[in-house]
Amino acid sequence: MIKKIIKSFTFWFVIISLLMIYMHYEGRDSKSIVLIYFNPILLRLSRMDFTRDFMNSGPLIACNTILGNISIYWYIGHIISAIIYGGIFDAFRWIFIKLKSNHISRTED
Repeated sequence: MIKKIIKSFTFWFVIISLLMIYMHYEGRDSKSIVLIYFNPILLRLSRMDFTRDFMNSGPLIACNTILGNISIYWYIGHIISAIIYGGIFDAFRWIFIKLKSNHISRTED
């Protein structure tokens, strides 16, 4: 079971997301370029007034960025989007494996 989890894209995307959040928290991404602008879902949310206001309304976390703090909702959104991306890649891999196994079983008949 653990071997299957470690081989999933979702697991690794969440790990990378947590590393990016830590990097942002430590101030290595002071303008939130990696945290928000490299993530298409969060970039889209940051461009709409309603969702940007909602994402900024959460409890603030002090971090070493230009503004000095960020709403925890941005971090939660980053993890959720990593789960979504990982799930999409895992679904593609599952479909590819099923198609490949069906193709192999047809050629053996």
